[in-house]
Amino acid sequence: MKLFFPKISELPPVTTILMIINGIVFSYGMITNTQNQIISQYGFVPNYLFYGNHQLSDNITRLFSSMFLHAGIAHIAFNLFALAYLGGFAEKSIGKSRYFGIYIVAGISGALLHGAVYTLVLGNGSSVLIGASGAISGVMGITAALGNIRGYYWLAIQILYAFIGSAVSIPIAFTAHIGGFIAGLLLTKLLIVLEQKRRGRYLV
Repeated sequence: MKLFFPKISELPPVTTILMIINGIVFSYGMITNTQNQIISQYGFVPNYLFYGNHQLSDNITRLFSSMFLHAGIAHIAFNLFALAYLGGFAEKSIGKSRYFGIYIVAGISGALLHGAVYTLVLGNGSSVLIGASGAISGVMGITAALGNIRGYYWLAIQILYAFIGSAVSIPIAFTAHIGGFIAGLLLTKLLIVLEQKRRGRYLV
């Protein structure tokens, strides 16, 4: 039986780099035993943003940096598996720069929705939010917008996993997943509409 290993040149570059960065950050925290300190300093705390407890620049930094932090092996393994499974298709379909842009915007959107719900509705915005789940849910939104049903399957799995986690007292920010997915879906739909208009303008 011959195993297939893709050549380096065949790997989706942005997806591969994102996976490597997430892996390096997690490995550094574990090896140096500074994981908790890193999470405390760079995780997103909704109360800091919505109640003005920190400077705006610090909150913006935390919104971005929190996307590259993970709590444990299972957390990062699940996220990277989902990214590896869907990222290549999404990146090749809409292009590297658009893909990266939606990834970041989806991650921030997911964190903001989570923060708004937990701070303004549930009154529980003191917990630190970390993980690439919101951004990766944006990738799922990209695939769903392009007609790939796997995006919806993965969202359903994430929501199910979140509810199971809640039942066994594992804190999972399913609102961040939903926010990221919606952002990825809508932004990709917008790109599709703009591309169709651009092509229609030059048809003869």
